Amino acid sequence: MFWYRLIKFRRYIIPETKIFYFLGILVLGVSLFPQPAWAYIDPGTSGFIFSVLGPIIAAVIGFLAIFFRPILTFFSKIYTKAKENPLIGVTIISAFILAASGLVWYVFISPSDGGNVYMENVTTKKVIYLGMDGLDPKIMERLMDAGELPNFSRLRQTGGYAHMQTSNPAQSPVAWSCMATGANPGKHGIFDFIKRNPKNYLPDLAILQFNKGLGLGEMFTPVRRGTAFWEITSQAGIPSTIIRWPITFPPKKTDATVFAGLGVPDIKGTLGHYAFYTNGVIDPNDKGKFKIIQVTANNGEINTEIIGPPVAGFKKDKKASIPMTIKLDIGRKQAQIKIGDQTLTLKEGSWSNWVHLNFSLGFLKKASGIAKFYLTEVNPVLKLYLSPIQVDPLDPVFSITNPKDYAAQLAEAIGVYHTLGMPEDTNALTEKRFDEEAFLQSCQEIMREREKMLLYELARFKGGVLAFVFDTTDRIQHMFWRFEEPELFNPPQELYQKHKDAVEDIYREADQILGTVLKYTDNDTYLIVSSDHGFSSFKRAVHLNSWLVENGYMTLNSAPGNRKDNSLFADVVWEKTKAYAIGFGSMYLNIKGREGKGIVSTAEVASLGREIADKLETLEDPATNTLAVNQVYLRDELFSGPYADQAPDLVVGFYPQYRASWQTAIGGAPNALFEDNLKPWSGDHCIDPQFVPGILFTNRKLKTDTPSLIDIAPTILDCLDMSIPEFMEGKSVL
Repeated sequence: MFWYRLIKFRRYIIPETKIFYFLGILVLGVSLFPQPAWAYIDPGTSGFIFSVLGPIIAAVIGFLAIFFRPILTFFSKIYTKAKENPLIGVTIISAFILAASGLVWYVFISPSDGGNVYMENVTTKKVIYLGMDGLDPKIMERLMDAGELPNFSRLRQTGGYAHMQTSNPAQSPVAWSCMATGANPGKHGIFDFIKRNPKNYLPDLAILQFNKGLGLGEMFTPVRRGTAFWEITSQAGIPSTIIRWPITFPPKKTDATVFAGLGVPDIKGTLGHYAFYTNGVIDPNDKGKFKIIQVTANNGEINTEIIGPPVAGFKKDKKASIPMTIKLDIGRKQAQIKIGDQTLTLKEGSWSNWVHLNFSLGFLKKASGIAKFYLTEVNPVLKLYLSPIQVDPLDPVFSITNPKDYAAQLAEAIGVYHTLGMPEDTNALTEKRFDEEAFLQSCQEIMREREKMLLYELARFKGGVLAFVFDTTDRIQHMFWRFEEPELFNPPQELYQKHKDAVEDIYREADQILGTVLKYTDNDTYLIVSSDHGFSSFKRAVHLNSWLVENGYMTLNSAPGNRKDNSLFADVVWEKTKAYAIGFGSMYLNIKGREGKGIVSTAEVASLGREIADKLETLEDPATNTLAVNQVYLRDELFSGPYADQAPDLVVGFYPQYRASWQTAIGGAPNALFEDNLKPWSGDHCIDPQFVPGILFTNRKLKTDTPSLIDIAPTILDCLDMSIPEFMEGKSVL
């Protein structure tokens, strides 16, 4: 009856509107029938467009028929022409239909990313990727063989296991970026923790980039280029959740849920600067003295402040602050800390709960942060550590997640948590603000937070891809490797007995986490577990710039022993310098037209690079009579892609036990070529990649014995029945 009345109604429509009438009938009719999901739209999206929006579209067409007379007149003329000459009418109407179809395709169906259709068939398969930063095959296999990692052993037996080739250089930001994009660093632009400004040679962070002149909320810009696998999956309508993946800050605005990892700064815009309150004497040689706040006690009471971010557009000359009062109770070995309406009492050797800090930044602007205290002692001097002031997930001053409110959603579900990209404060342990036990307590809390996050997401995971990264595994090995190889580092016996199991314990905890994940997997779930690299010892530091000076490739304007500084290329005569080192194994040639005071011609580049590489590979450590460098790689041997021209000209691949010195990383040239590493940071991976492969476990058999970390992204796409883009250089390994 409905269709009969609708057809009969056409007799009351003026001739010029008949085409709109029939078009409206067509759309309304299509909307009443189920529609298949189109290839690029989410399952059900096209059905929604027609079944729900169909009547609305039909109504809009009716509206056009009444109110847009010029359009009606145009179609009236088409109608007249068609009566006079049917061929002309058919031609015009056909052209109109083709144009309308093209418009519908462009608006509703076509991809927005330059027309690159990544999707072939959307599936409801599930992929869980579990990242464990730094897990090393040597330790992994030793513990599996001893029966101490039952869940990893189960995967090895029933699925796949292999050593996984890491990136070159074998640095975390490089490796995780290669895994995300499935490509070499020349296609994502991350080559080291440190980069240099070629015009003034000064070092800068490669994992955090500022937008100068912008407000606090928009002051950062992404550093990794290229396209990550979750950008492809989410664009195709596949649910994609990525938690704490390194070098994802600030999160891009995509359809993926992303919680940024390594690279997230504190609210001051640094990668994590603590504060240390003491009424003791400050050692002028203290490497972290700029983080010390010297206070004075008056009858056991100290009035001081917590310093926050700069105010008035982040001007460096004025910083926001909050008053703080500390009352010392020497008899009870505790301190009472009062900040606004928050009061807490801390005993020696204990961590506080989260403290919420709200800084006023000027007119109607504020920055919310969270921090924790650790009290080492109150007598004979106060030693009070305040962690870096991190972004408050309940009120983020800048986005650390996409969507922005995901941070608060997570905090409401599991409680307030660490947000800093690297919350394990290795500098505080190195600079003796607290001891190994305090560091381990902090690491354990961070691991518990991550486990809660993982459980929260696993409980909600119904399909698509869930990628989750744990990186405390890396930090523990950096700081406790000296207990893994005591014969090399000779730690104090008491300290060794206390922490000799610290490294193996974090592997056991990783195994327990894997066991939890296995409970959420079924026959339709692909499970991939990997690390980004392995680990080795760091016993001897190599001063690469000092080697360049000794071999005539760098010239200084002062004699050894009279140098002003050991960093920031102090005293370098650039007009007489052919090469310089910066970062953790990167070397650059001083090329004309590229560097500010370059002297190396384009014609010299290849031969000079090869000459330096050949000489450096013969560098012998006089203390051990062994070679320090396994191989020096030239740029063209490693990198290709749109960002390869930003890469180092040479990458130094060290033997185990050796690494570029901390001074080299920021342009220093100390007098000696070698130096013992006496810091707690005793384990490392910034050596030749062949010595620090990662691990790869899967719950399906592998089709290769030599997987690479650039295979992770293509494998995830393949598991979801998606085509692998041409820019990805890896391949599916399942």
